[in-house]
Amino acid sequence: WIPDSCPKMAAPAGGLAILVDEKRVNELLQQKSGLKALLRSTFNTILFVCFLLLFTSLALAEPRYKMRAFEGYLRKRFDEAAPVRLADVFSVDGFWMYHNESFMPAVYGQDTAKYSYPGAVVPTWLQVDGPNYLYGLGRIRILNVKPNSDCQVAPQFQNYFSTCYGPFSSDAVDTETYGPMNNEGVPSFNYQPNTGDEYLGVLARYPSGGYIDSFTPDYLTSNAKFQVMRNDGFISEKTRVIFLEFTIYNFNLGLYAVCRIVFEIAAAGDWTQTFELDVLVQRNLQPLGSGTTEDWLFLILEAALLLFVLRYVLEEASEFIGFESNGGKMQLAIKWDYFLDAWNILDWFNLIMMIVTVCYKVDTWAKAGSLYVISPTNWNDITVDMYSNFHAVASNIRQIHSLVAFNTILTWFKAVKYINIIPYVTTFMQTVSISQQNLGSWIVVFTSTLVGFVLAFSTAFGGDVSELRTPFQAFVFIMLTILGNSNLAVIYAVAPLLGSLLIMMYVVSIFFVIMNLFYAIIVSTLSDAKIEEDAKQKKKWGLLQDRLKDTWNALNYGGALEKRFRSCVPGLYSRLLKRQKRREIHERDRDNLVHARQLKLKMQDSTIALGPGSSHWGRRPKRQLVIVALEDGVESDSEGSEPDLGPLRHMDQLLPSQEKSFDFAEKETKEGKDLTDDGIDLVIDATRHIASGVVDRTRGARGVLLNEMTESMEVMNNVASVLELLGKRTRDLEAQQRQLLKHA
Repeated sequence: WIPDSCPKMAAPAGGLAILVDEKRVNELLQQKSGLKALLRSTFNTILFVCFLLLFTSLALAEPRYKMRAFEGYLRKRFDEAAPVRLADVFSVDGFWMYHNESFMPAVYGQDTAKYSYPGAVVPTWLQVDGPNYLYGLGRIRILNVKPNSDCQVAPQFQNYFSTCYGPFSSDAVDTETYGPMNNEGVPSFNYQPNTGDEYLGVLARYPSGGYIDSFTPDYLTSNAKFQVMRNDGFISEKTRVIFLEFTIYNFNLGLYAVCRIVFEIAAAGDWTQTFELDVLVQRNLQPLGSGTTEDWLFLILEAALLLFVLRYVLEEASEFIGFESNGGKMQLAIKWDYFLDAWNILDWFNLIMMIVTVCYKVDTWAKAGSLYVISPTNWNDITVDMYSNFHAVASNIRQIHSLVAFNTILTWFKAVKYINIIPYVTTFMQTVSISQQNLGSWIVVFTSTLVGFVLAFSTAFGGDVSELRTPFQAFVFIMLTILGNSNLAVIYAVAPLLGSLLIMMYVVSIFFVIMNLFYAIIVSTLSDAKIEEDAKQKKKWGLLQDRLKDTWNALNYGGALEKRFRSCVPGLYSRLLKRQKRREIHERDRDNLVHARQLKLKMQDSTIALGPGSSHWGRRPKRQLVIVALEDGVESDSEGSEPDLGPLRHMDQLLPSQEKSFDFAEKETKEGKDLTDDGIDLVIDATRHIASGVVDRTRGARGVLLNEMTESMEVMNNVASVLELLGKRTRDLEAQQRQLLKHA
């Protein structure tokens, strides 16, 4: 019987026990693979570098410096350098002023008299300026709301204001015809449904239809239409949005500028101006672009990129999808632990966005295939359906650019997985893997707090501050605050007390608590990852050395490099061999010295490991200049230690304070003095301490004895097993000898 207090000896692991440890088995297989693992890792790294360079080259394929220059020129022409800028439009009269003084001269030029000369011919392509031409025709489109929809006039004012116009909504869209009568006796301004895609503006989402009219290279006809619109109330108080849509084509650069100038009108009377301008290249409209060698090359590279994506998708799927045998049948098995790794989730985000980008490109080519430029012989015969609507194509290209931009970050971020030989990169990857659970909790806390402040700011100040009008605008404002790019003074100006309180709570919660919590998680995780990586680095370096050694052995065996080197330079080969032998002898001697030191320290610490069973138990280091004598006058057998009497250290502790003396000659005369009450308590405490030490020492000795008995029992069992085996072999030999004697 062995008590629980005694240390138990662990059973040695069997030869097959290592197969239970999957991680250890994988490490052994990696070490055994050697050259194959190195070649596979090198191949994967080279393949990813090719994929990274291919993706980056396609992302930078467009002539962005030309596109930005073209965009800047058009923005100056229609807005920044125009006589009336977009920001100066605050009313219907202001819109017509911008239209007449800025927009029309920007499209038709300052010299409009050339269009009214006798014999003037309307051009097929309207030259805006230099190599820039109007692509076909443009259009003006507006949306109106029904009267008394989503609004109500107070009863006391109904005698003065019988009609009101509320904010824009899909249910309030007005589709009734109005305006002057045309030759057929019907109003001129008709609602045209389904003329393109919806538009998401600052104030609302607008449908594709509306009241539409076009402007063409025929300046006189187009200008007359606009005059009728202005005089007959085409734009009025019920109008909620105005679109000026057109496309400019540059023949020198082969670029399309899809332009949309938007004026949104709120029910309160505010005007919001937006100038959307998307520059497209021919490759955005057709797979082969203009059919040049460069366009063919980029199409081939995109096909190669798609093959890379397919390869990585299959590789990632093979990591969590497999088949296992169940009752003789193969069943699909999914490793759900695969999705607990943040790197795997990142890989799938990257691949899915690349696939979505390809789908957007195919959809863009399909939409652009039906677009063509209108070149009629008579511009008076055109209809609004002949407008080449590039806005859906431009919207797709904008989405593609956003996906590529975000995907570029993920793709280059993934590159750290393939350069993990660098210590700090490996530590960073380990930090991300360890901290993903804590960061998930932090994201929940941060999101919950952020939503609370978004709703608080939007509710409290949405009516007074335009940047906080909606929860989404409040979210953008708060995110800009985190980046240090917003003005909190507007909140304080509206409500000093409430604003100050909310700002203070926001700063304390977000910056002082949550952000510092994020820093603490990263720092703590980085410390843990550094400790773990330091332990693994040496092992990885040894594994790399083994792989390089296997590679060298394979090359040496196949090409007989060592034999060739020895035959070419025998003297140098001999010196290198001797130097290597001396180095090995020196390293072996050094290892033996270190081993001897460790063995010596281990022997010194062996008695300490016995605990209460140690021979040093019950003694303590001797204090300098103090001698403690036992009552029986027996001195300690150790010069550097003394008996451990607990709180009792010297005889003077037992005497009254006035009788204490450091004269050792008087000690004999004071030994007969009566002890004080404190001295008696001290002796009792020392006695208890000694008794407790005796008990502990007895238990320790008992534990040591039991351990030694257990070890002896194991040794005897092993000896018995060996003797039994020897006896069996002896009997076998005896039987064989008898058989031989019988047949002799």
